[in-house]
Amino acid sequence: MARAKAAETGERGKRRSTIYDVAKRAGVSAGTVSHVLNGTAPISQETRVRVLDSVRELGYSRNENARALRTADSKIIGVVLQDISSEYYAQCTACILQRAQEEGYAVLTTDAHFSPKVLKTGVSALVNRRVNGLIFVGGSHDRESYELAHAAGVPIVFGDRYVEDFPCVQFNNHETLYRLVRALYRQGYREFCYYGEQLSSQQNLEQRFGGFRDAVRDLGVPEENCEVILQENLDSSKMKKAFDYFHQGMLKSRREGSRSVILTSNDMIAQGVISAVRRSGLRVPEDIAVFGFDNISISAYALPSISTVAQDPYLLGDRCFELLLERMRNPRGPVENVMLEQKIVLRESVPLEEAYVRGEGLALYDGAD
Repeated sequence: MARAKAAETGERGKRRSTIYDVAKRAGVSAGTVSHVLNGTAPISQETRVRVLDSVRELGYSRNENARALRTADSKIIGVVLQDISSEYYAQCTACILQRAQEEGYAVLTTDAHFSPKVLKTGVSALVNRRVNGLIFVGGSHDRESYELAHAAGVPIVFGDRYVEDFPCVQFNNHETLYRLVRALYRQGYREFCYYGEQLSSQQNLEQRFGGFRDAVRDLGVPEENCEVILQENLDSSKMKKAFDYFHQGMLKSRREGSRSVILTSNDMIAQGVISAVRRSGLRVPEDIAVFGFDNISISAYALPSISTVAQDPYLLGDRCFELLLERMRNPRGPVENVMLEQKIVLRESVPLEEAYVRGEGLALYDGAD
């Protein structure tokens, strides 16, 4: 029996090399291997040679039956989200749904809840349903999941973030926060606080914080006048958690007579901060100014109304879908990276003069509230 079993594990039982084996041997990602084999992105000659040598050494061959099945026109696209309860990303997804319907596509979505494990399961399910393409909206540090889809031959577009060698649509987060801090400094603000989620959950959060950090550094703001608070588990119940944090004593350390501003990573957080400031007996913006981000519906109707950064979720969804259509029609076409402009919305929570905003090269929001 033992000899029979050993015989079965001969040529017939030999494990077939995978794209991940090739990637490991060549010292590159599975996505890079796929690009080399499919010619879907410019790869250096040195890397191409290393990948092709690994392919030959391992005897790797693509499963053409699976490839043919993958390229069949299912008329379905997938949208991968981190938090579908977010008003901003829900509006972006609504635009993608509308555009897909106009083009005769159905849409499947998966919500990762900021969990890499949940994300990988969701992406695997979409790939197994033979989607024609995928749009990843937001997120960060999910390389294993998107390379899984890319290795299966699924065209991918990233929205609200940048990933090298893939079509992307993103906003100028770093530049906007950098210039906004400079405008606030010119207005006379000298105490700065940045309050938001941990940076690992979303690439755009890293960019926003980076703009803030670089601006206060270049302006020479003293360390004692600059505070950064990146709170864990702030991805859900943002408003309540921000309120609780600030209401539990953080505001008591504020120096009298200083011009203070708190910049937040989204409007829900800004509303929680404003409520905490007012409950503490301080005034917004007279004692502490508060700036939001996203320009969601609550920001125009809060008391005081929230000054914020506007970024068009419908434009984001529209451009993502357009890039995906192009990618599905021409998988070997150029890899396009679209940069969208953010605009400053001036309301009651920060009395920032328009001249300072324009002086820093920022655009002012002129849409109706």
